[in-house]
Amino acid sequence: GGMGASGEQLIEGVIIAVDKEVIPYGTTVVINGREYIAHDCGGAIKNNRIDVYFDNHQDALEFGVQHAEVYMKVGEIDG
Repeated sequence: GGMGASGEQLIEGVIIAVDKEVIPYGTTVVINGREYIAHDCGGAIKNNRIDVYFDNHQDALEFGVQHAEVYMKVGEIDG
């Protein structure tokens, strides 16, 4: 992988592209029980769309378009 828009390394199955107005860079999100980190954006990634990073296009095509609930993780509360 290369570098995401946030300057972080792109890692397959870990990094997602987001609309940073909806999900800020560095946010951990949970999709279908799996954690991803928002560190990239893209021209078609607007509003509630998310793009999971894959090292090659064929893997991305096989993953396809999916609809899922997305949860943003928040910091733990002390006390």
